[in-house]
Amino acid sequence: MLMMLVVFLLTGCGASASDTKTEPGKVVADSGEKTDGKQDRLALIEAAQIDDVPSAAEELTSLIKTFKTAVESDDRDEAVRQAERMAALWKSLSGNAGSAQPEKVKQIENDLGGVLEAVAAAEWDKTRLIDLDYSLYQGFRDVKPALTN
Repeated sequence: MLMMLVVFLLTGCGASASDTKTEPGKVVADSGEKTDGKQDRLALIEAAQIDDVPSAAEELTSLIKTFKTAVESDDRDEAVRQAERMAALWKSLSGNAGSAQPEKVKQIENDLGGVLEAVAAAEWDKTRLIDLDYSLYQGFRDVKPALTN
């Protein structure tokens, strides 16, 4: 019993609140909150810090393209990482999209929410993930000129 107490104390049960830094692109709610919908999962992602909008837009385009490969190869960790990074980049870029194409902006947000929900599912629906990725690719392709001009 004493040994368990020592192990418990040594593993950091006493971490202070100041130790809770979040990394952009990571889900920021692990406090027991449950997410029921696509938008909830997207809302939990912290925006990425970007210095250069065109470079961030290119990174997002690249991630959208390579996400399909991660899904097809059953690389769950990579797919989750890419989905979270895509969401973080989009959250930073979406403010620059302005009102250029509000329906496309909404579509991208729905697609990203769907991707985040689908990669977190216990059972993957690869067809759904690939369809969402393709829709995301099309939507972002249409919005990207507004970001880079």
